[in-house]
Amino acid sequence: MPFQINVHEQDRILEVIYPPQVTAEDLSEYLAEVKKAITGMAGEWSALVDQSQLRVMSGDVVSAMASLNAFAQLHGMKRSARVVIDPPSGLQAWRMTKRAMLTIPTRTFETRGEALGWLRDPDAD
Repeated sequence: MPFQINVHEQDRILEVIYPPQVTAEDLSEYLAEVKKAITGMAGEWSALVDQSQLRVMSGDVVSAMASLNAFAQLHGMKRSARVVIDPPSGLQAWRMTKRAMLTIPTRTFETRGEALGWLRDPDAD
């Protein structure tokens, strides 16, 4: 599976690193694996989504990720940070967040370090 899923137990952060391209097979496998990780978090947690390698998401991927984000919020996601490389990628991330109708704090960042800092400091809004 080209997606990487890492759980940072101490910080209660679920980190996902996207591949440069997403195939239908990759997406299906990822959705199954990440839902297991989400339900395994059992309680409140934060998401760090690194989309810096991904340039374009198809409409199907955006829809699937929006549904996944809604699922995640219902299962304890309290903050979501996305790492993007350029404005078009940031716009895609924003569209996905909007489509998921998230009510939690969400932000985009240019570096993983900035995103982690924001997630670790609840007063960083």
